[in-house]
Amino acid sequence: MSSYRAVLGTILATTFALSGQGWAGWVIDEVVKGGEGGRHQVLVQTNRMKTLLLSEGGKTTTAFILDLDAQTITQVDYERRYYVTSTVQDYVQAMQGAMAGAMKEMQEAMKGLPPEQRKMMEEMMRSQMGQAQACREPRIEVRKGGQQATIAGYPAVRYDVLADGKLQSELWIAKGITAWRELDPRKLEQFAVEMAKLSGCSPSQAQRGRFGADPSWRLASEGYPVRTMDRSGSGAIVEVVKAESRTVPSVEFQPPAGFARKTAREMMGR
Repeated sequence: MSSYRAVLGTILATTFALSGQGWAGWVIDEVVKGGEGGRHQVLVQTNRMKTLLLSEGGKTTTAFILDLDAQTITQVDYERRYYVTSTVQDYVQAMQGAMAGAMKEMQEAMKGLPPEQRKMMEEMMRSQMGQAQACREPRIEVRKGGQQATIAGYPAVRYDVLADGKLQSELWIAKGITAWRELDPRKLEQFAVEMAKLSGCSPSQAQRGRFGADPSWRLASEGYPVRTMDRSGSGAIVEVVKAESRTVPSVEFQPPAGFARKTAREMMGR
């Protein structure tokens, strides 16, 4: 689940409100500095997006394929040689079920704790649940800085994203990379609204978090983030090291031949 959340976080943090359709696909290689580290490869073409997680040796370990036309997600486990394909709605329901199961197991485990320790754990859980139910959207502000840099061969301009007045992240946007124009903004918003349900918000609250309500989404018209720097705590940096526009074969957006198919519930161990 941690790798899934990492990729989901990448998709939602860097996929902004879009306009227009592209004519050629993009293949983008990224490295993650700080945090858990790692390498990504992102393939985008005609409403389909594939994110590959790579080991330090360059071996593919996991892939996530988003098909906006079909509103499906495919997760591929290259080490265990299986994949899961489901609608976005089914995937979200499976994730919610897995989280509910984990919560139940935690509650059962707490029964054996000493009273004081159990009380402390229960208060912590209530606090976390209360925060999730509040679902307060921070006030997001985007400021264009004067700094410029060439990253992966593309001229880029720095933007600062602030949440409630505090610096949350730095985004270095390259106009020359037009990958997001390959994705339909309305279909992408539909996907994001479904995924927002994993936050614990109600559907109406998730709807308020739609792309158009967040100023940072508008940066898509400026290009692709070739460097994303987290300033809220982890200090992780995601940076593009290579990006090229070319046709991506359709087979890239399909599960590998010979891999077993599982259901989302089987993948979650339920």
